[in-house]
Amino acid sequence: MKTNLFIVWTLFLIVGCTSQEPVRMTPQQQETTKKDIGEVVKAIIHSLENKDVDALFQSYLNSADFIFFTTDGSKAGFEEAKNHNAAWFKSLSSLKVTTINENFIFLPGNDVICCWQGKFDMTAASGERFKIDMFGITFIFRKTDNVWKVIYQHASALPAVLDMPVSQTHL
Repeated sequence: MKTNLFIVWTLFLIVGCTSQEPVRMTPQQQETTKKDIGEVVKAIIHSLENKDVDALFQSYLNSADFIFFTTDGSKAGFEEAKNHNAAWFKSLSSLKVTTINENFIFLPGNDVICCWQGKFDMTAASGERFKIDMFGITFIFRKTDNVWKVIYQHASALPAVLDMPVSQTHL
């Protein structure tokens, strides 16, 4: 009897202490999450177009684990990324961002990858107009305190090209 009880307790402890797979979202949860994260991405785009660095970084998790890769391959933490964007905003008089495509990858647990593609039309403070016809950003979102925040961002794009007005292209 003692042996049987010992075996039952041992099995109970082994089964109870094994690591459990993180729970995956149901299709309904995924659809809700797509909408929620889509709203955060819209807020990011709105903040970019308004060149509002403080509003922009409300969508990012201020954490030591935060990683931000710029289009030139530089790696930054939260404050460095915020300063980088603030300097970039100062160099622009206007910025228009157009979304081309968004895809979502749901990881086990509480992380979601958002693959964003779009284009940027920019006017430098000097008056020159530039455009990037294909700009890609990989965001990793994590739900923290019931809010989706960016914990990782990697941006890539071809260099911006000078957007010549039609009247100047036929001179």
